[in-house]
Amino acid sequence: MNADLPIATGETHRPARFNKVQSWLGILLSLACLVWLICTTDWDSVRKALARVDYWLVTAALLLNLASAVFRAVRWRLMFHGRRIPSFRRLITALLVGQAVNVLMPARLGDVVRATLVDAEETAYALGTLIVEVTLDLLMLAALVLVLLSQATLPAWWRGSGQALVFTAAVALAAVSMLVIGRRWVARALEHLTTRWGHPWVRRVLAEAGQLLRSLDTLGRPTRLLPVLAWSVLIWTLYGAVNYILLGAMGQQPAVLTALFLLVVLQLGVAIPSSPGRLGVYHYLCIQALAVFGVNGPEALSYAVILHLISVILPVALGAILAWRLGVRIWRVSPDVEEA
Repeated sequence: MNADLPIATGETHRPARFNKVQSWLGILLSLACLVWLICTTDWDSVRKALARVDYWLVTAALLLNLASAVFRAVRWRLMFHGRRIPSFRRLITALLVGQAVNVLMPARLGDVVRATLVDAEETAYALGTLIVEVTLDLLMLAALVLVLLSQATLPAWWRGSGQALVFTAAVALAAVSMLVIGRRWVARALEHLTTRWGHPWVRRVLAEAGQLLRSLDTLGRPTRLLPVLAWSVLIWTLYGAVNYILLGAMGQQPAVLTALFLLVVLQLGVAIPSSPGRLGVYHYLCIQALAVFGVNGPEALSYAVILHLISVILPVALGAILAWRLGVRIWRVSPDVEEA
């Protein structure tokens, strides 16, 4: 009996240790990128580049980015089909708070917060809708990567990551498709197990699994899938439009290829560990992507600073304010999120 205790204790703390290692690695990478930026940047030129920016276009890009959050909440609401469909206000609040937590904390704890704050269906059902959301976004990203891989003018250094993303997306989509196709059979199997196992804890786990499977109906019914797919296309179009408009704001010749390539590089860069707020790493990736199209030096860094402000800092600030009003402690998030 006692011999098993050290093993159990080690297993309990292993995820926490991994998160700590990931956090420190992200901080070190961010510091390295920031040191590189400080040592290689002519800051007086950056100041002049920022002074030349068309801030009316920046405002337009900011509004489009905020609109994308609104459209994401609309798409998310279409994934709920029970008797207690959450309000739009509740969903956009949960979305912004969850986004803030994901940016500031490791291990995507923001997804748990989002599912908890919905307060409509079971938490497992809400988590299932996030699986649907990730599946749709992965499909959009993979489609963009396939388009960009056909462009011979793009550099070879990102092609490996792009091809790996397409392969990973194909495997993930195949796995989700198998689960969606077989969800009714799995649901019946869960019901059978529930009748045979009377332990309350086992019944609760099986019930939660059933709720998660029920949330996947959006992917299995064309009448439900097509609307959320259309909203996904619109959301990703807005993402690209933000990048496109900011190119014009910086005095550059806007190009769809540049905007989409930047979007894909930054999306792939989410997998790279970084400090809270994605400082340094985000800017480095942005500069490297823009350099492919001849946007270098102060202009590239100025673009990265503005895009980071629009896409990361302001949404996180909104989410933090909403979290404070709801009583969610972002820096010490736990699954049992309480409302004020």
